[in-house]
Amino acid sequence: MIKTSDPVKNEQELYNKIDQYRKEHRTSALTTYDVQPFIETQPHDLHPDIVLKNIILGNACAWGTYDTACGHLENNIHAFRHFQVFNI
Repeated sequence: MIKTSDPVKNEQELYNKIDQYRKEHRTSALTTYDVQPFIETQPHDLHPDIVLKNIILGNACAWGTYDTACGHLENNIHAFRHFQVFNI
């Protein structure tokens, strides 16, 4: 696993890094068990809740583009709130 020295600039970049991590591990979905191992690959501190949010979004839209994931979130925001997936 190669560590990059650049900090994550925005949520889209984080989503893409997590997706790359998923591809490197040759899996179609990530779980809560992948949060800490992913964070350990990053040189800068990341909040686990943000990583988990992006994993949930990616899994929910079958790891489509970030825009697809955001669209999925917008379409299902009420369900996410009802089941308290995110504090939004």
